[in-house]
Amino acid sequence: MSHFTKLEKANIVSQDAFLAACEELGLNEVIKNTTIKDYFGNSSKVDVAVKVGSYHIGLVKNDAGTYDMIADWWGVRGSQLRGKLKEALGSSYSEEDIQDCMLRYTTKHTITKKYKKMGFRINVQEDENKSLIVNMTRF
Repeated sequence: MSHFTKLEKANIVSQDAFLAACEELGLNEVIKNTTIKDYFGNSSKVDVAVKVGSYHIGLVKNDAGTYDMIADWWGVRGSQLRGKLKEALGSSYSEEDIQDCMLRYTTKHTITKKYKKMGFRINVQEDENKSLIVNMTRF
């Protein structure tokens, strides 16, 4: 069923990490401070949106100061996914798989940026279960 769903468990702390994740996944159409629409034409104001097919995934800052992801996930899933995002998801995926993928890549960029600033060399890989494996070494 098509409608907006806010993914509050996202707890994204960095808009920049989300945008870096989107870029890595080949989602390059970014709009800041905009309004996105669902299948029925309902709109939602977001701080940043990235276009996925005919739909958008947006970030909305919450009261805690972190970001929630919001989208018409059904519409996003039905969009023609391409590039690295499609590759990361495989041939069969659900709305939750897309959400998890976006969170995984955002987390990867959050960790990388934070620990590089602290003087670590970071190597992040994904295992066959799509879990992140983070290896850190000091310079």
